[in-house]
Amino acid sequence: MNIVVGFKIVPDDQMVKVVGDKLNTDAPLKVSTYDKNAIEEAIKLKEKFGGKVTGITVGSNDRKSIREALAMGVDEVIAILVKDPDVYVTAMAIAENVKTLNPDIILFSEMTTDSGTSALPAYVSELLGLPYISNVKSLRIEGNKVAADRGMVSYIETVESSLPLVVSVGGEINTPRIPSVKQIMESSKKPVKEVKFDAQSKVRIREIKPMIVNRKRIVIEESDINKAVDKLIEYLKSDGVI
Repeated sequence: MNIVVGFKIVPDDQMVKVVGDKLNTDAPLKVSTYDKNAIEEAIKLKEKFGGKVTGITVGSNDRKSIREALAMGVDEVIAILVKDPDVYVTAMAIAENVKTLNPDIILFSEMTTDSGTSALPAYVSELLGLPYISNVKSLRIEGNKVAADRGMVSYIETVESSLPLVVSVGGEINTPRIPSVKQIMESSKKPVKEVKFDAQSKVRIREIKPMIVNRKRIVIEESDINKAVDKLIEYLKSDGVI
């Protein structure tokens, strides 16, 4: 099976800091947390059906992060260098470089930790003219047929399609593996192809600011729970919340 998996290299969200009214994103880079679920699912498909997993990432060629994906089991990575990519440009860059690979399945996570738009997989499927199944929590492939359980808010929806197709997975689909020391060392020998893609983005980020919430710090000291609730309701009404 010819498998492609997309992943994004992002600042470590645990290391991003708020400085005054600014958001300092000068943090160590890593593979976006949710993208590891997509990588894990790609590796599981390769282990079951054989074939090859090609990783594809846009925007950053941070080798440490790329090696993280390779150590998990990705066979090779295409790192696409784009200046200020938005979702639109990222999708075009991926579609352009995926065409020649003729993949059976293209896997993405449902969203990335830095933007969370959930739009990229749909863009790619449209550009490639492939069917798309989103928010997949369970994936089954038999021959050319695909059955997927989609995790909705209050129910599970099962849908069917055929290969090739684009799939985005949710975090509940699996638990990403932790590479062994041997796999980490061997990852440095796997090929990484750097390519450039030129396109004008439609969205430019001019500034990033944190959402600052100032707490009122109101403490209701009341032994009677009913009176405490009444006071809470009065506060909420005075603030126009209810």
